[in-house]
Amino acid sequence: MFDHYGNKYECEFRIYTADDDTSSYNSTYVDLYSTYSIRQLEHFTQRTTSYGRDIYHNHMRTVDFEDGKYVINSHIQSRAYHKGEPLIIELKNTLQEVLGWGSRRSNHYTAPQTFKMGFVLPETNMAVMVEKGQTYYQLMNQRVRKKNLLFALSRFIYRSCFESEPKALLEYIIRMITMPENVTYVLENRTPFFYFNIKEREKVNCRLNTRLISNTEAVLEISDGIWAPIEINDLDIMVNYFYHEHARAKTWANMTPKKLWTRLMGEEPSSSQLQLMEEFLVQNRTSDMVENRAKELMASLEVKYPDRIKIIEVKDGYKVMFVRGRLADWVIINSAYKTQTQKVKTFVFVDDGPNTRKQDYRTAETDSEDYAIFKGQFRGPICIDNIHTNSSLGDQYAARALALLNDNITVKLVSTIAKYVPRSVLEGEKESRLGIEWEDINNNIGFNWQKLII
Repeated sequence: MFDHYGNKYECEFRIYTADDDTSSYNSTYVDLYSTYSIRQLEHFTQRTTSYGRDIYHNHMRTVDFEDGKYVINSHIQSRAYHKGEPLIIELKNTLQEVLGWGSRRSNHYTAPQTFKMGFVLPETNMAVMVEKGQTYYQLMNQRVRKKNLLFALSRFIYRSCFESEPKALLEYIIRMITMPENVTYVLENRTPFFYFNIKEREKVNCRLNTRLISNTEAVLEISDGIWAPIEINDLDIMVNYFYHEHARAKTWANMTPKKLWTRLMGEEPSSSQLQLMEEFLVQNRTSDMVENRAKELMASLEVKYPDRIKIIEVKDGYKVMFVRGRLADWVIINSAYKTQTQKVKTFVFVDDGPNTRKQDYRTAETDSEDYAIFKGQFRGPICIDNIHTNSSLGDQYAARALALLNDNITVKLVSTIAKYVPRSVLEGEKESRLGIEWEDINNNIGFNWQKLII
């Protein structure tokens, strides 16, 4: 199909999962056709031993050669992402490195200023075409920014790991072309905006409701019931500035509520309109919205899994979440000393099995025999990091609870957990339970939670 381009590379993309199992990945086969030689691939020209077999494959390298194909490995490099989807970000970075689409000022090899490329899925014969001109990139004959192009290709390649229907893949890539990564994000998470309130001497971070009204235009709710139109390209640049903090998007610098209204509505707001807008923006502060949404998520989990998740309030606003997993019972609680990736502490309850001393946890105020008692011990805290650094407290509660509902799977994916769980429990010989009726957890269970918080 693209043989006239002159260069063909049969590749296998391996996208490694975001867990501690370094051998777990999803893969797809892609034939790359290019009008230029991709040096990062040709560096790994087939090398064979005297027995005619490929030299051993090292999956930690970005590019390797195995079974007659170039293997392109995409690993999550950081354990503390601030924004974006880690798998897609790393695949985008891998593509940029391998194809040589980086900055021409860098010391690494870069692609020529003009070229053509074809990405073909050999199993479905689905093809995506890219063209680079002196001042532009085109994807399927549509002009796109390089960043959006890389994200669209990354999502397309990742989607092909699970989707084999050509029509569905074609519809997906077309949607990626017309809908930049930033716009897809804000349609789900609202558009970020911030300004400096001089009177209060504070920075106000807020989120604006966003709706799509055509293939080229969206609207933002900039005040109560006031929707302002904005071109998709302008919205893309706006998100680059207010979310990704790109200094190059200078047209949105030093933006105030009044300037935002004037820019989008084409006229200045009246004093009453401006006052209402500022009050509306304050009510939509990002931090408040995130925490409220996270609290709703926590509450919904307790409703959805009444027999497996319980939340009780303890002193000073601390919440204790009990999770009944497949193997054991778990406790998640606020941490007094928070980090960006760990704002909660996780403990597993171990009953009086091997290597466990028996402890009765009850209140200091009562020794009543009918008071709820745990017989065993809480092991931890267990180090479970978030990949993102900007996750709210409520989100971290919910993420760990959902993972621990299927703890038999999670212990295999998160290497730090297994050492706290007895072998007999890990191997399914027994379960480790609190030893009380699940309904009794709603009572003010007598235990010095300060021991776990600190």
